[in-house]
Amino acid sequence: MAYINADDMLAAGALHYVAQYFSRHPDVDAIYAHRITIDKNDREVGRWILPPHSDDALLWADFVPQETLFWRRSLWRRVGEFDVTFQFALDWDFLLRCVAAKARIVRLPRFISFFRVHERQKTTTLLSTVGKEEMERLHRRYLGRVPSPVEISRRLRRYYLLHQVCHHAYRAGILRYN
Repeated sequence: MAYINADDMLAAGALHYVAQYFSRHPDVDAIYAHRITIDKNDREVGRWILPPHSDDALLWADFVPQETLFWRRSLWRRVGEFDVTFQFALDWDFLLRCVAAKARIVRLPRFISFFRVHERQKTTTLLSTVGKEEMERLHRRYLGRVPSPVEISRRLRRYYLLHQVCHHAYRAGILRYN
């Protein structure tokens, strides 16, 4: 299962790749991958090269590119449907419930989708208002409090470092992804 926002696109072969991965890895409940960002004219403007998945990092911030996220129907039944009271952080809420349910989540070494950036997207227009409120709601639920931005950065220091290493290794040609 998956969902994709109207502005985003799957890469050619993405569904086949995901289906094969799930078929070969019956112990994995959910997957996500690296992200290619594009502008309103479909031109590439960047890439997110992510380190391997970390349940701990996910408690502090949502680094999972939603348009690359796929999961098994059995996981959906186990953790429940999307909480539609969320307008911005609906996918992060779902992922945190997956972590709480001990789901096995894996970041795949591949680009499988395109995330479109533009001035009217939710990420841009709602982050500092609805997004902030919903992220604080999730922090209260899973951490019991709203941590400061400094604490979040400190807790994610290792993840940020791994992200930088992966990004630089990719740009240097040491890591190669389709």
